[in-house]
Amino acid sequence: MTQSFNIVNENTNNVPEHLHLFKVLERSGVRVGIIGLVEESVHYRNTGIAFPKTLFYRDWITTVPAWPPNFMFKDMAKTGREMSQRLRGEHQCDIVIALTHARVPNDIKLAKDLLALSPSAQKARPIAGEHGVDIILGGHDHLYFVSKGVTAWEGYDVSIPSIGSQEDNGDILVVKSGTDFRELSELTLELEDTPPGSVRKKMIKAIHGKRHQIRPGMPSSEKLQKILHDVLSSVSQSLKEPACITDVELDLRSHLLRTDEMAAGNWFADVLRHAYDDALCTKCGSGSDGVLISAGTLRGDSVYPPGVITLGNILEILPFDDPTVVLELDGESLWDALEEGLSKYPAQEGRFPVISGFRVSWDSRRPPGQRVLGVCLLQEAPGTRSEGSGQSPGSGTPVLVDGEFIKREKNGRTYKIVTREYLASGHDGYTTLPGHEYLVDDEDGQLMSSLVRKYLLGGYWYAERSGGHLTIALTGANYVNKMVRLREKEQKIDHLHSETADVVGREIEHRERHAHKHHLTIAQRWQHAAANALHSRMHYQDHFNITAREHMSGVDCYDGKKVRRGNEEDGKNGHEKSYKEDLLVIHPVVDGRFKDVARS
Repeated sequence: MTQSFNIVNENTNNVPEHLHLFKVLERSGVRVGIIGLVEESVHYRNTGIAFPKTLFYRDWITTVPAWPPNFMFKDMAKTGREMSQRLRGEHQCDIVIALTHARVPNDIKLAKDLLALSPSAQKARPIAGEHGVDIILGGHDHLYFVSKGVTAWEGYDVSIPSIGSQEDNGDILVVKSGTDFRELSELTLELEDTPPGSVRKKMIKAIHGKRHQIRPGMPSSEKLQKILHDVLSSVSQSLKEPACITDVELDLRSHLLRTDEMAAGNWFADVLRHAYDDALCTKCGSGSDGVLISAGTLRGDSVYPPGVITLGNILEILPFDDPTVVLELDGESLWDALEEGLSKYPAQEGRFPVISGFRVSWDSRRPPGQRVLGVCLLQEAPGTRSEGSGQSPGSGTPVLVDGEFIKREKNGRTYKIVTREYLASGHDGYTTLPGHEYLVDDEDGQLMSSLVRKYLLGGYWYAERSGGHLTIALTGANYVNKMVRLREKEQKIDHLHSETADVVGREIEHRERHAHKHHLTIAQRWQHAAANALHSRMHYQDHFNITAREHMSGVDCYDGKKVRRGNEEDGKNGHEKSYKEDLLVIHPVVDGRFKDVARS
């Protein structure tokens, strides 16, 4: 049951496709109306010893890549009252339940606004004649929470404070049942009739519940076991499928990664840098400023020769399951974090920094804590993308130059830095990072392996020469190449997002205009300028956005949705063999972004 009444498609003036406006069920002679509501944002503030963390701001909508511009958010409380009038009126519902996607503070506030009051609070504030909901069953938070207003709850102590629950005074009814099916709630509502003519036909007189926790060793469902077996078998086959092609070797030997700048580390960091730019632009007005991860993030400890890189190789290199997050750091904190990453050199420690978006000079001869000499943001020089050549914005080859020098000052300008949750939590020696504000937090962030895979699904290239200059453009998707082939075969395509259709159209025009130049080899197309092209902000944004907007089953070597439905085809998930023709070719390089002057 997927519901969200307060997200509306402006084009249809209705909820988005596949969502329900509401549901009405009848159980034990009681008509139950169910509505869905989602929050827009929430603030967590430090309120004392029980909650030691400082301010957190979370806005989940801004973390959704390519949020449709015609999807509009409506106030939860106003929407809840409107739906109460409709459900208790024409649909004759006895009670109304709100399913929410909201944090604890917002669920508590919503319960107060919509008068989802506890039996004890109803005595002081009669609500039979007022619209609202009767109880909130919440989600989003990855925690188990039951408000103090319940009558009794087995397996959960409502007196123990939970972060964000400060406004729960025992006057509301909110139940949140954890995440990922690790916990379930069983609850019984005891209802009583209200006087004739009341808005609410029944009231909750008492509520009893029980917390169920799923543990190893519990009996498994035979049906789910079969699905799991089929999925894992398909995953095993998919790990052998190609994800991209490298025309240079990828050297991921740990003793090198953990002591010096490496081409492979640069490439992975560059991919991550713009993964959340859509969300950050919506929330902060601009994308990320850089990436700081540790060399220990990158595994494999091998040299991958030129040629095909498989999905299994990507997961071997990026095996960790902590999400990629974005922190807001001032200059002092960024410098301190870099010093922490360099503090154990020449020991081959996993903390050794891997960066993107800025240039660092350092001196390994100096003592720990004093090794960083300078930090400078990198920016694309104006006029270096073949402007005026008829190409789409961001499609040319940018040249990176030094921009702003980052001062080692506290409480000055702040920078949006992409990193791992593992490092943000203070692990691997990065003790400076905990306590800083999350712009994308651990619940909204995605795995590094997932982000890299999305980027690769979104990658295609073309090349052209003009006056002896080779221009590399990377602004679409493997998906785009497939759509171009379908267009060339005059097959109708009527499901594309308008922005994707524009990219497809531009690519068709480009191929027609430069058909005589297709004899260039891959090496010719890449060798001269790929290093710079890979730094284009627009390039990365297009890759991620197209992957987010369109269904990738036709170009992805693993179609999870199809596997879960049990209709995998020929061990290849039904995707075209031709997808291999559209694989992105990569060319990682060492560009001097992390320079040890002692070894120069």
